[in-house]
Amino acid sequence: MESLNNQLCAFVATLMIGMVGAFCYDYYRAVGKTFRLKKVGTWLGDIIFWLMTTALVFFLLLLGNCGVVRYYVLFGLGLGACIYFQFFSNTMSRLIHLKFYLLQRVWAFIVIIILFLINIVLFPFRLVFLILSYPLNFLGGLYNKAGRKLIVYFNNLGLKCVRRGSTKLKSMLSYLVFWKRKKDNK
Repeated sequence: MESLNNQLCAFVATLMIGMVGAFCYDYYRAVGKTFRLKKVGTWLGDIIFWLMTTALVFFLLLLGNCGVVRYYVLFGLGLGACIYFQFFSNTMSRLIHLKFYLLQRVWAFIVIIILFLINIVLFPFRLVFLILSYPLNFLGGLYNKAGRKLIVYFNNLGLKCVRRGSTKLKSMLSYLVFWKRKKDNK
């Protein structure tokens, strides 16, 4: 049988464990609001949160009172969570939200710095590309125009030669007997 002093220490430990669990829930809520979790993300987050919180509470109960679960332990866990939500939740929620706000701002600043450095590194390449692109585009346009005109010219010239050649070929083959067409016998 445990002494009253040991039971009182275990009860205070369960109050603290309940407060830690409630703090973890506040933290999870802040993460959900920050990352704007969708339905599946919330579902997975809930499962992960409760598994981790259960493991944490079990580990702390092992440290606090050797893992003995009695009614006062369950009562202490619930009472600790209620005390946290009543007295500390607003302040801690604000601090957690401030932390995530600052982390977002720092991350945005880091991204801006990285993009700025990338632009500095890529600036000479962009400048060379810009300098070369205008003359090359101009030459490409001239090439396309000249190419189209040459294609039209060679098509006209080539088709005339082909037509002349085909008519000469037909006239030469017309002397052959099997080439002549049979006339309609009407």
